[in-house]
Amino acid sequence: EIEIRLYGMLQPYKPTMAGGAPHHPFSFAVETGDTVASVAARLGIPEGLLTAVSLNNTAVPLNTPLHAGDQLTLFPPATGGAPTR
Repeated sequence: EIEIRLYGMLQPYKPTMAGGAPHHPFSFAVETGDTVASVAARLGIPEGLLTAVSLNNTAVPLNTPLHAGDQLTLFPPATGGAPTR
């Protein structure tokens, strides 16, 4: 298993069986050969909605393999800020 934390608009993709508040981390079973992208797909996160990934506190690409005990954090596109004049 790995630990996953979802932020922003990704929080609704937390499995209902995981329980707890949407922003709390949850355990997720990984299969041999799983990558960040394959786990995101299994969670139902649409392609393009995942723009930043942290694995064990390090930014990684979506094709990074996952291993038991990893801590995965998924971020949606960033928005906001002050308009320029």
